[in-house]
Amino acid sequence: MSGAGPRARQPARRISGPARAALSLLTILGATAVQAAEAPEVAQACLACHGDALAEGAPPIAGHSSNYIQLQLVFFRAGRRKNEIMQGVAEGLSDNDIRALGKYFASLPFPETKPPADTQADLTKAGETAALQHRCAACHGDTYLGIQAAPRVARLPEAYLAKALGDYRANTRPSSGGAAMTEVAGSLSDADIKALAHYLAVLP
Repeated sequence: MSGAGPRARQPARRISGPARAALSLLTILGATAVQAAEAPEVAQACLACHGDALAEGAPPIAGHSSNYIQLQLVFFRAGRRKNEIMQGVAEGLSDNDIRALGKYFASLPFPETKPPADTQADLTKAGETAALQHRCAACHGDTYLGIQAAPRVARLPEAYLAKALGDYRANTRPSSGGAAMTEVAGSLSDADIKALAHYLAVLP
């Protein structure tokens, strides 16, 4: 996601190498998205990766709570959450930009994409058991659609979910709800992470 106006865009231009090239290309592509024309200016470049067509590895952010979106942008801006492109973009965002982005993306409906076919029923069952054991629904809701700072995790990309859980376990991604995710993920095995990511990704 990127800021608007000279103040917000200037820092992003200092990104060098592959990240700068990728961000420039995605921003150009994002100008053709249907949503981009309707979004506030500060959100235009964000839609290049997080719009109707997601960039590879980028999660959908439409429909997440404003609190969650704002916290993630603050974490990126402060360098507490690591991602070369997002850190470079977030450093150019003002507090007002972050509030505007949180409000805008929270106002959008979550993309109701059809979950991938579940061809690993045993893994799904293991993930469901792990979710119950670790009380994931207590924060993310009974249908895993998110509550306040706890984001929606149902039907997110499986690889993204697995990476997020791994990052929480390694304490390289800050939890948006105190230290809750760091504590929960700290007890997860590799098998648990694989099963949970699969289960959440294929939820109907």
